Amino acid sequence: MRPDLLELDELPPLPPVTPVLSPLDIEAALLAVTGGSVVDWTALRFTSHDEVNSFLALWKCDVSRHGWARERLRYLYNQAVNYLEEHVRLTIRPNVRRPEDVRDAFLAASERERFSRDRIQYCAVLKLMHVINHLEMQELRAQVAVKDVDLTQLAYDVVLARADQMRLGGFPLRAFYGNRKSRPSVITKLLAKREATAATIFDKLRFRVVTERREDLIPAIAWLCRHLVPFAAITPGESHNNLLSAEELHDFGRLVPGFTLPEARSGNPHSGSVYRVINFIAELPVCVYDVPGVAPPKNRALLGEAVMVPIEFQLVDAETADMNESGEGRHDLYKERQAVRVYERLGRKRVKQGR
Repeated sequence: MRPDLLELDELPPLPPVTPVLSPLDIEAALLAVTGGSVVDWTALRFTSHDEVNSFLALWKCDVSRHGWARERLRYLYNQAVNYLEEHVRLTIRPNVRRPEDVRDAFLAASERERFSRDRIQYCAVLKLMHVINHLEMQELRAQVAVKDVDLTQLAYDVVLARADQMRLGGFPLRAFYGNRKSRPSVITKLLAKREATAATIFDKLRFRVVTERREDLIPAIAWLCRHLVPFAAITPGESHNNLLSAEELHDFGRLVPGFTLPEARSGNPHSGSVYRVINFIAELPVCVYDVPGVAPPKNRALLGEAVMVPIEFQLVDAETADMNESGEGRHDLYKERQAVRVYERLGRKRVKQGR
């Protein structure tokens, strides 16, 4: 990936700090690597209200600061319960139907010590909350007159601010940079893909994270899921990993009791057989009212303030990054393979020109 239009943020070396990973951090990172879906989870791993608060704040629903955010959380919870009772015909237990604090539902859904019907029902409610919230973010995006380019710039600013925080916190990074696909690049990718709609291009805004060491890759993803992208916003089925082996992933998975590692998808067919990378797609929540000229509504509890901006994250360690830039994995050869595919789909044959 080349930093075409956005600036390169090369990070000077700082004293490395090894992050301590919780089971929630590890499960979130492995979810990103394998491209699973939180809707398939049967339990969560929250241990405190503070963890829940941080997770909700990533969704721009900061219940520790805003009264409207607490109202929205309760509103989403009630919608989920109503759907389960009216459309699924599920009998919700009274204590699950209306917890004193909605954040308690996240903790109850994380109880793994024994079989619990309450935990199963809390998980079902939270899954519906996730789906309903996603639908309402799309509705908010349709209602607010804001340009995609403004949202993209907002998302870019948010990511680079977190990149600075990651560096200043001492995380062992070699680089953290991003770029935005140009219009010709988007057209080329659409022609090279089987799908030919713009909705299938997730990496119009993409960032590469280069860690100092291979063992820093999972902690880097965990950091992103804790401080930037809520793990539930990872797009299922769009993750690729041919860098970390199944054994390396299982080593992390064994630190999480009861975790089963899903199978990861293969990588980009145009990248070459020796190119190694981890990449995943996430829909980054950004506050639409942070865009200049967009006035907030009187009641944010109904639709909230977050809309989603799809972003691709690519992660690689420094040694692998150097190897990727040589031989078959070189960027110019990747572009050549992509161009051949475009010519074939247009009914032409690519003729190599002499040097």
